[in-house]
This record gives sequence, C-alpha cells and structure tokens, in this order.
Amino acid sequence: MNGVGTKLALSRDGLLGTTPAAATVVFTAHNRRDMVLEAIALALEQTVPIHVIVADDASSDGTEAAVRAAFPGVTYLRSDVSRGPCYQRNRGLEAAATEFVFPLDDDSMLICSRSLEQALAAFGEDVGVVAMPYRNVLQSETVLQTREHAHGPGFFDFVACSHGLRREAALDVGGYFEPFFYMGEETDLALRLADRGWRTVIAASEPIDHLQPPARRSYAPDFYGRRNDVLFVWMRSPSQHVLQELARVIVRGMRFAILTGRKRATIDGFLAALRAIITREVSRAPVSLETYSRFTAARAAVKRALIQR
Repeated sequence: MNGVGTKLALSRDGLLGTTPAAATVVFTAHNRRDMVLEAIALALEQTVPIHVIVADDASSDGTEAAVRAAFPGVTYLRSDVSRGPCYQRNRGLEAAATEFVFPLDDDSMLICSRSLEQALAAFGEDVGVVAMPYRNVLQSETVLQTREHAHGPGFFDFVACSHGLRREAALDVGGYFEPFFYMGEETDLALRLADRGWRTVIAASEPIDHLQPPARRSYAPDFYGRRNDVLFVWMRSPSQHVLQELARVIVRGMRFAILTGRKRATIDGFLAALRAIITREVSRAPVSLETYSRFTAARAAVKRALIQR
C-alpha cells in the first residue's frame, strides 16, 4: 500500500508532492476502470489540494494497473474478494490522514473545480457529514440533495455518491455498518453521528455528476433495501418504537413489492433480516429516544413537503 497515512496532496499529474492535503478523496471502485480514471483526473483539478485513495472491491478489469500507471502517487487499497461499498469506504477512512474525507463512488465526477472547496466550507464545528448536491446525469439534469431537500429538525438521508465526512467522528461511531453491504447505510451513519452530537448538513456547492445508469433495476437493491430497512429499525429504534417501526417498514415494503411486481427480492430480504436477528448476527444498539424522535420528525417533515409539491 503506497502512501497509506500520508497528508500530502497529489499534483495534477498524479504524483505525490510536498503540499499538505486539505482533504482526502476516497473512490470505491469495482470493474469501472475508465470511469475511475476519469473521476481521479477531475478530482485532481480541484482548487483545494487533495490526496486520493482508491479502495478497490476486487476489480478484475485491470483497474489497479491502470490507476497506478496514470497516477503513481495515489494510495491504492485492494480486496481480493468483493466486500461491498461499506467495507471499502471504511478502509479508505482508516487509511486517510486528513481531517476531512470525501468517500465517493467510482462514477462520481467532480466536474466543477470548486466543489470540494465549497463543501469544506460547510464543515462547522458540530458537523460530521456534509452532503453535496448531485445530478444523475444519465437520467435527468435535475439537481438532487440541495438545501431545499432538508426539512424539519435535522437532515439524515444523505446519498453516498456525493458527501464528505469528518474522519474522526465517523470512525468513532464505527464508520459505515459493513453488514449492510449497501442500501440505507447513509441514514444509519447519520443517525449514529447525531446521537453523538454531530449534524448532517447540505453544502451550497456545485453539483457532482453521478453516472448512475437510467432505469437501474435489479434484485440486489430490492433485497438489501428491504433487509436493511428491518435491520435498521431493529438495531437503532428505542424500545418504545421497535414494534410500530417494524410494522411500518414491512407494510411499506410489501406495498412497494405489490405495486412494482418485485415480490421475490422483498420477501427474500425480509427473511434474511429475520435470520440475522434470530441468529444474532446483528444486535440491538438503539440511539437515544431524543435522537430517534428528531429523526422521525425530520422524516415526517420530508413526507409533508413531498405531498405539498
């Protein structure tokens, strides 16, 4: 692992320099060689000095060789077996040596050179997560995750393709919950951070271009989404809320499955959650009643805002 723990920034040609880095960008990568090369090149055009870490989730398309050749100063972390985005983001957080870390996807493109500078300005003393605006440009030009999407007493539902973390705060709460693999891990992290007094805010930054394919639909998001809905409630809800919250996510999940015709993944996800609870693969670690009440109030505020649109 070259450069693990370095606080030095990379030059635009990908070489390790002598300037201290203001932040670290972690790209989780899996078989998207050309995309991650483009993402790194754009990141190195930022107006603030950065170091770059690639956390490779067992790519088999030559990503490692290509990145090392193009950007020799990049810190490269590789798993020989696929461990998922949560695992890879955590390895990047652990390897970073700067106070602020931006764990982005390999298809997250920093098209504006000032995006990270603007995002860093949003890190107040009590801010643990800075969510950044983004666009799913292969689907729409609509800018998502803007300040108008924050309603009620706090913001929790940030999207991982476009965000930054205060490193020590995130590591102190255990980082991303790795058994989730992916789906719902962002809200879980924001909630645990909120329980320690850290806020999640939305930056007034230029949007990131996220190259998520249009009409993405597969078994995995439905399976992990429904499984993690149940596990999130089981683990984080205070005792007073567990039963009603479990009922809510199960009813909502089944309604979605019936409306979309995607019942198999939903049922499999619910059964996987039940097995994890019964076998104690996951255990209860509820947040405080005050924190959870703020979370449910924020969720209700978002729902009201959507209805009023």
